[in-house]
Amino acid sequence: MRYFTPQLQLASELPPQAAPADKFGGLPWGLAAGDWPVCRQCGAPLTPIAQFVHDVARLDLGRPGRMLSIFQCSHHWDVGCEAGLHGSGANACFVTEPEDLLPRLAAVPRDPPRLEREARVTAWIAHEDGIRREDAQRFLSSEGLAQVSEYACEHISPETRLGGAPYWVRGPDEELADGWRFVGQIMDYYEFRRPPALEPGEFWTEDREAEEVYVCDGPNFESGIGYLFLRETGGTPEGWFSWQS
Repeated sequence: MRYFTPQLQLASELPPQAAPADKFGGLPWGLAAGDWPVCRQCGAPLTPIAQFVHDVARLDLGRPGRMLSIFQCSHHWDVGCEAGLHGSGANACFVTEPEDLLPRLAAVPRDPPRLEREARVTAWIAHEDGIRREDAQRFLSSEGLAQVSEYACEHISPETRLGGAPYWVRGPDEELADGWRFVGQIMDYYEFRRPPALEPGEFWTEDREAEEVYVCDGPNFESGIGYLFLRETGGTPEGWFSWQS
């Protein structure tokens, strides 16, 4: 199966956003005040994690112009909101129709949430993981995963990407088998191919397949991975977000 990894650049190094774009952190694009989700556990506005636009190859949302938005509560460390648990009300993952998107960045809520450092996707790089498409659904249940070869599991990438099969930290949730399809995952850091415009102590270097990359902190998943799923409804697709650490 094909999957796509992002090439990132800090928003502070780019012109102001003027249209929908694939991005991490920052202010969300196009959301009206009433569309900014609120944590059902503590009542605070949720923190934007990422936005991705429809693309048939890497993120098929069923219609051009649709946008997928992901949020989580930034208070899970201090007040214990269950930001990593789907259905807890402490995160949100939803698709917005193009007619409902405003032509600008969203306004900051009256009770401002924490905003993550913003990085925009400047390109998507296509890869092949060797997983057969008919095996992809097996990764969404413990029973199915047990039928996947060890070779296939070893070729699952742990990096931020759209497409492919999930790289589980702890294993799949059984309830995912009912109509959900995996569409991507987000690591808790950002990678850059050149030094980002940050203070030296804010980023570090790591080796990736004999290539040096520059890394800085991303969304707070408690050193884990966030998972994105979609389910068709006959109208606007339903989104699912959870993370494991």
